[in-house]
Amino acid sequence: MPGRASARADDLLVLIAHGSTKALAALYDLVAPLLLALLRSRHCTVDQAKDALVGVFARIWRTAPNYSPGPHALDWIIDQTQGDASTGVPGRAA
Repeated sequence: MPGRASARADDLLVLIAHGSTKALAALYDLVAPLLLALLRSRHCTVDQAKDALVGVFARIWRTAPNYSPGPHALDWIIDQTQGDASTGVPGRAA
């Protein structure tokens, strides 16, 4: 993700932490294709990857208040795809 997009993701995460659903939608538009490709590499079907993506964005919504702003927004977002190792479902851990 080029610097401008990463900075945009950082700004959006800060807004999401303050409850902005519009920022969550904008972040989805910005990074969902990348995350879907990443998740698709881990799941057998596109439908499984799409289900996991929903979980990732639910986790982003829940954990955005814990995000520390900086140049690492994409790393933080990708970390949210790791999920709960016990279930193997990204984004389903608290």
